[in-house]
Amino acid sequence: MPTGSSWRPPARATVSLERALSKLGLASRADARRLIQAGRVAVDGVVAADALAAVVPEQLRVTVDGVPREPSPAMTIALHKPRGVV
Repeated sequence: MPTGSSWRPPARATVSLERALSKLGLASRADARRLIQAGRVAVDGVVAADALAAVVPEQLRVTVDGVPREPSPAMTIALHKPRGVV
């Protein structure tokens, strides 16, 4: 770890709330925008009013219609293509 007064820990990247919901697999960006405008999304217990509000996706506690939402689990798909098959 560097020493000195100018060192700071790296800042977490912020994205818009609609993009964060999309990246977490909860809704498409358009659907997320509609949910937020309808007042159905709460972030950390506060109803979200702005789809473009800057958030840190890793720190979100999101509820939609009062139901806590977790990110969709990651899925890995492995395919086998035999040699000579186009």
